[in-house]
Order: sequence, then C-alpha cells, then structure tokens
Amino acid sequence: MKVEPACTLTPRFEGNPPRSILVLRPGAMGDVLLTTPAVRALRRAFPEARVCVLVTVSGEAILRQNTNVDEIIVLDKSSLRSQASVIPLVRRKEFDLVVDFLCNPRTAMIALFSGAPWRLGYDVRMRKIAYNLRKTRDEYREGKKVVKYAAQVNIDMLRCLGIESVDTRLDLTVNDTAQTRMDDFLRSHSVEMGEFVGVCPAGTWPAKTWEVGKFAGLADRIVSELGRKVVILWGPREKELARKMARLMKTEGLLSCETGIDEVSAIIRRCALFVSNDSGLKHIAVALATPTVTIFGPTNPQTWNPSKSAHRAVYAGVDCRFCDKNSCEDMRCMKELSVVTVFSAVEEVLEVGPQNDSSSDESGARYGSTHGERSMLGGKSGRRYGSVRGEQY
Repeated sequence: MKVEPACTLTPRFEGNPPRSILVLRPGAMGDVLLTTPAVRALRRAFPEARVCVLVTVSGEAILRQNTNVDEIIVLDKSSLRSQASVIPLVRRKEFDLVVDFLCNPRTAMIALFSGAPWRLGYDVRMRKIAYNLRKTRDEYREGKKVVKYAAQVNIDMLRCLGIESVDTRLDLTVNDTAQTRMDDFLRSHSVEMGEFVGVCPAGTWPAKTWEVGKFAGLADRIVSELGRKVVILWGPREKELARKMARLMKTEGLLSCETGIDEVSAIIRRCALFVSNDSGLKHIAVALATPTVTIFGPTNPQTWNPSKSAHRAVYAGVDCRFCDKNSCEDMRCMKELSVVTVFSAVEEVLEVGPQNDSSSDESGARYGSTHGERSMLGGKSGRRYGSVRGEQY
C-alpha cells in the first residue's frame, strides 16, 4: 500500500480534484458541530465535489440543513446489522477521498475498506494502516504539547490536503417551524425573547457534572439579583434532574417543554446567556452566537471552549483539573467550584452582552425550514439521507 509521509502541505489533487468525499465523524452532537468548520473548508477547497458525512442520529439532526453537506449516512452504533452494512454501502458509493476525524477502530476499519484511493487520518498505533495520508495527532512546541480549540484541530488535519484555515465558526441552521413553536412556548409563559438565561444542569459524564443544588442556587441569584427569568433545559433521560433543580430553587424557574435538537436550539438562540456543564448544548449555543458560561472540571477549556469574550469558562483551581476522567470518586473539581465564582462570570458576560469585536461572526448559524422532518429523501434539493439501520436506505 502506498503511504505518504505525515502531513506534507503540498496539494495532492491539482488538475484532478476529488469528485466525492466521505467525512467520518460518528459521535456526540458537540463533536459533530466542532467538525463543521472543517467540512466548510473542504467544500470551499473542492466546490464541485459531493460531500457525504457519516454520523450517528444526533449528528444527523445537527447537519440536516447544513449547505456544505450533500448526503448524510446515519450509523446506528447499537445495531450489529447496521455496523455490518456500512462498509458495503460506503464501497458502493466509490468515494475518492475519506477524511476520518475520529480515527477509532470502527472508523479506521470503514476508511481502510472504503475503496477510496486517498484516506486521511491520524498517525496513531495500529490504526494508522488504514490511512495513506497521515497527520500526527499532537503538536509540540519547545517540548510542550500545543493545546488548541477542537474546531481548529479538525481544520488542521486538512493541511495534509493543502487546505489552510483559521475560520472556526460552527455551522448550525435553526428550523423555522421549531423556532415558531418554541417562541410560542416562551411567550405563553411571559418569557421575553433575548432577556432570559437558559440553564442545563445535566452532563455527559458523571465527572463533569456540577451539583444540581448549586445550579439551583445560581439560578436563584440570577432571578433575585439580576431580574432575569431562568429557563431550565433538559434532554433525553434528564427530565427528573431538571425537575429536581426546579424543586430546589427558592425562586421560580421555568421548566422547558420536551425538546429535540431543533427545539432546544431554537430556545438557546433566544437566550441572553446559556449556562451549563461542558456539553453538546454549550456548542449549540456557540454556533448560534449565544453567550455562554461553561463549567469545566475534567475537560480542558482550551480544547472545548472558544477563546472569545462572550464564552466564559469557569473551573476550580485544583491540581487534578483537566484529568479527562469519565468518573471520579473525589469530584474535587466540581465540589470546590462555588456558586459565587460562577455567578460572577454570569454577571460579567451579561454586562458585556453579545460580542461586538472582530470575532463577533463566531456563529455560522442560519435559519430556515426543513422539507420533511426526517424524510429519507428530504432537506435541501439533492440531499440524500442514507441509513444503515438494517436494509433501509
């Protein structure tokens, strides 16, 4: 197999650009959002190519109206049949280039057997055999690892294709129908658009979840001292936690209605500020140019938070912070972060408001209606939705 050296910057497709590109990024919705700047860069570099992205269900909702994407393949990771079907499906599409932003064993296998003549991924352990264009995963400067915003890390992989960009705006389109429904919900509870604070107490990992009682205490101060209404957001399997927060509050908070990704995005778009743990909803807020205060512990804000004044990261100054552990018996980083510290950040961000400097175009948000909520052949003209759930496509 022909193997190219790690990340040379010479364009490889001059005179013969790829006609079809497969992007691999199954995973959480936040991870998919952080890949959208790289997808946009691919589209600009190869405007005539068909761009297909392989994601899981939540990723499909994030990309449903993304104009840089022509086709979406939805992988059901819980189904062995789905996983067995994906490689034959990919091979039938005859991609010229595969870009693997995840590079785990599953995606490396898909890339290796895709049939694509060019396959780009990270130069890591045994998985590197899947790629003939390889990018070193970590960069070092003066012997120290360089930590970058995850969206820029994804873009930097494309340097192996001669593509350079520092445009880390996240792309997300809000569904018009969902926006109307959520605006009606907020108005029915006398919530003024752009004046309330959205709060989500849930976390993806147990280790990066601030105590629900502290979220309740924070919300009380936002209501009583700042005069802002608080809307409590929740997702699948999170309703009881949201209810607990509402019960613990001494002031009144509004529990949101049940939402999907379209609806929660519509509510977040209307917030003056969104407060949460490091989670996918925070990345939705960044994409929609809604200011954020994000609570960090085991994850590093340099990686997961944009360096903009409207997006504040707060964390306790404990030695073990940024450990990347999914679970922790000690939880010092969460226990030692006080309501006072987080409230101070909330006050400061609300005082500044949406950023007005040169980075104020951080959002790649667009607003439009869908053509069929989950139709297999829907979305923008020419968009196809593939499914590898059994026999469907």
